[in-house]
Amino acid sequence: MGNDVRALWEKILAGKTGRDYWRSLAELVAEGAPPEDRQREFPEGADERPDEPSRRSFLKLLGASMALAGVTGCVKDPVEKILPYTIRPPEVTPGLSRYYATSMTLDGLATGLLVASREGRPLKIEGNPEHPASLGAAGVLEQASILGLYDPHRARAITRLGALQSWDALATELARPRADRGAGLRILIEPTASPLLGSLLGRLLSAYPAARITVHSAIDTGAAAQGSTLAFGRPLVPQLDLRNASVIVSLDSDFLDGQGMHLRHSRHFAERRRPGWPEPSMNRLYVVESLPSCTGTVADHKLRRRSSEIGTFAAALAAEILLGGKPPKAVSPEIVTALRPFLGREERALVGAIARDLVRAGPGGLVVVGERQPAPVHALGALVNAVLGASGSTVSMTEPILWNPGTAGQDLTALVADMRAGAVDTLVILGSNPVYTAPGDLDFAAALGHVRQSFSLGLHRDETGARTTWFVPEAHYLEAWGDGRAGDGTTSVVQPLIRPLFGGRAASEILAAMLGDTYPSAHALVRDQWRTMLGEADFEAQWEATLRRGSLPGSEAPRVQAEITPPGIVAALATLAAVPALAPGRYELGFYTDPKVHDGRFANNPWLQELPDPTTKITWDNAALMSVRTASELGVANDDLVEITLPGFDPTMQVITTSPPPATTVVLPVFVMAGHADRAISLRLGYGRGAGLPVAEGVGQNVQPLRRQGRSFLDGASLRPTGEKHVLAQTQKHWELHDRPIALSTTLEAYRDNPGFTRGQKGPVLSILPPVDFKGEQWAMSIDMSICTGCSACVVACQAENNIPVVGREGVLRSREMHWLRIDTYHTGEVDAPEVLHQPMLCQHCEKAPCEYVCPVNATVHSPDGLNEMVYNRCIGTRFCSNNCPYKVRRFNWFDWIEEKPGYNADIRTLQKNPDVTVRERGVMEKCTFCVQRIRRAEIDASIERRAIRPGEVTTACEAACPTRAIRFGSLVHKETDMVRWRDEPRSFSVLHELGTIPRIRYLAMIKNPNPEVG
Repeated sequence: MGNDVRALWEKILAGKTGRDYWRSLAELVAEGAPPEDRQREFPEGADERPDEPSRRSFLKLLGASMALAGVTGCVKDPVEKILPYTIRPPEVTPGLSRYYATSMTLDGLATGLLVASREGRPLKIEGNPEHPASLGAAGVLEQASILGLYDPHRARAITRLGALQSWDALATELARPRADRGAGLRILIEPTASPLLGSLLGRLLSAYPAARITVHSAIDTGAAAQGSTLAFGRPLVPQLDLRNASVIVSLDSDFLDGQGMHLRHSRHFAERRRPGWPEPSMNRLYVVESLPSCTGTVADHKLRRRSSEIGTFAAALAAEILLGGKPPKAVSPEIVTALRPFLGREERALVGAIARDLVRAGPGGLVVVGERQPAPVHALGALVNAVLGASGSTVSMTEPILWNPGTAGQDLTALVADMRAGAVDTLVILGSNPVYTAPGDLDFAAALGHVRQSFSLGLHRDETGARTTWFVPEAHYLEAWGDGRAGDGTTSVVQPLIRPLFGGRAASEILAAMLGDTYPSAHALVRDQWRTMLGEADFEAQWEATLRRGSLPGSEAPRVQAEITPPGIVAALATLAAVPALAPGRYELGFYTDPKVHDGRFANNPWLQELPDPTTKITWDNAALMSVRTASELGVANDDLVEITLPGFDPTMQVITTSPPPATTVVLPVFVMAGHADRAISLRLGYGRGAGLPVAEGVGQNVQPLRRQGRSFLDGASLRPTGEKHVLAQTQKHWELHDRPIALSTTLEAYRDNPGFTRGQKGPVLSILPPVDFKGEQWAMSIDMSICTGCSACVVACQAENNIPVVGREGVLRSREMHWLRIDTYHTGEVDAPEVLHQPMLCQHCEKAPCEYVCPVNATVHSPDGLNEMVYNRCIGTRFCSNNCPYKVRRFNWFDWIEEKPGYNADIRTLQKNPDVTVRERGVMEKCTFCVQRIRRAEIDASIERRAIRPGEVTTACEAACPTRAIRFGSLVHKETDMVRWRDEPRSFSVLHELGTIPRIRYLAMIKNPNPEVG
């Protein structure tokens, strides 16, 4: 059929024009075209012959079928019968969601999730309460990944040098025999803890013993493993147990957001952080960092230090613990001698107070070192924890979780050197994008040109996929079978919910094809691997139980005992002692993953691009982040463009040089941050993406060219204002409370002395309005500001649940963002070290709502169960209700954003829309509904079963996502729930209570637990 169609096309379009048009149309259908090309009926030049008036109609009728016939060629598809939906499967009930357990892997580690599916269409992601990495919560990236499944710009076809190819041709090329035992073969993968991938990679090395496998991450420098090797003589992984921690010192570690097991850490931290009543007690947190983080915002004491200075602080702290008084545990004399020069290198009153606090905590003390810090700092963190006796209490050690190629491995620098030397004839890149993520001093793109044949597997035909010989579309994790391990080693399953939408392949299938399996099945590969792990006995029952649960109980990594090795600690201290001071007139550059787009892999996700940064509230951009003093030195302010220049860098000498490579320059807008370290510039990774990602194209600047291999920060940069501006799109620009009682806070000691400090913001208020006698279920919410980290998981959860559209950068600049829930952040105290308060702000569902009295068409009304409702088909857009709302939590959709921004909200992305929630048309007011669709579903279920709604049966999207469980929702008639008990605590209050609106949302004031010895 394919040959007949081709002949017909050539006859119609005449000669070479027909051949060219055939190829362009086939590529258009197979790969997916940008919106402007899809809207055009034919590619440019296809209708050059006006003498054939019937041709357009003819092609319009037959174009789609002919294109598909040509793409498939002579490959015979299996016969598939289409049957009417007259007898539905017993497990499917139209209109009801089913939940499936799966896992999402990021940076090699798995997080357990539950995915809601409606008639085979994945809709919403929640946390898996039975998985140790999530404990029922879901972070920003996990929840937004559902939109990545429906990304219309995902790659759709296998290509070789841009031409369409079949799987058979690819598999044949991958499995081509090699006579060199793999000497010219290189495989580049991202970090992985998958038992299946580890097994396949091991088999590949056995088949090709001379091959080399490189594990590359855009953010991991390997410093943590090197640090544990210094401390213990072998690479080990610390496992934190914050439930036992009473005093925590964080050294450049955002352990509550964005690294490893942060969802679990957040939950356990909050359990010790919330000052309950009547006996309030809290843990204490010290944070030492350069760039303010979510973890830093909840710290009791935050110390500003450049990243390069944190090592000296760690050494001074260790010296104070071991030399400043009676050490809790003796260490070797050589360590004591090496520590002595650091005694007094930091302010002794400050460091001494922290050291004494840790010593008093003993086994309840904990030092957490961030992954960005070099190996010596990790070694000192292990030393302090060992001296405190924290091992087995707040921290324990396990063998590495991530797969390691062992002696066959090499780092990215060695791989690039081999590529440039012509020693690599075949390079297989699985799921990584090194052309974009590799540090600038390696110039991976140029090295790739020296490789004879290269393969790339990716969700998008990105910077790397556009340069490799072969490109293969990758299956989204919700489309592919796989497995992984959580940060504690728990083995987890990756279970798909839908067949690949664009014919993608899993990494395991590529590796299997290299081993000679022409038609691999990821499902069969996973089952075979788990059959080996679980054994033949009762395998099917164990496998099905694992699929239901999402993980294998009891599979966490065993704890190991390890002793400190003095020579490694001494070497670490010697390295820190030799760190030079920052040169005058130069600045330190720090590189950080972005909390929204990570290392750039989520840059094409419009939800994440429009999500406000937790600390800066910037959307759709990255910036040069700096302190107030640094901005003053440079003479710049917010939105000023600065030119950041880094001289040539010799990675072998680890010093700034004037030798090649030449200086690198990046231009970025300035953002001045309170609490940022002086003479340090923080840069977010993940922006400035290339072609193939229309949402991300032109958003921000790529700072990877300034990076150097193995370094998360480096000094020697110079900055020069350009005199131009680039306005940053922010959702919040005011940070002061101006003595208004909106977000209340106090210290633990003051709270104990005066528990009723919030009484002025609650209680009866005189009103001219008559009281209302509410009966039945009465829905309300309590939010504890003490344990809110501002991570924004609730914001994305609300957007996913309620079909909230994206408006784009221009819309945000005009304050037209549509989020129903925002997180207001306030600064108090000194600008250099401010106290930070996060306050989730949403419709307060006031019992005496000002919005209801002014609506001329009765569009905003009160329900019998206490909800402030919006009737969309009554609203005529007067916006009187918004003007009368003192909380400013209503959003007016000035445009039909699906029509206005189809690349963000329409196309295949509409498959993610929640059918239980109305997709609003232009010209109506929107706001939080307390997820009324979930309330009504619970009412229906209870009515069918002839019972009352149970306590905790209704959970809003924001409550379900919150990692710290700072948000609690329920009915006021359920007195035994946390939501009601929290409202009765002395520190509860209502925002703008004096107005007499009687909000149904009650906040609990922020409580800090500062050390009175710290000045």
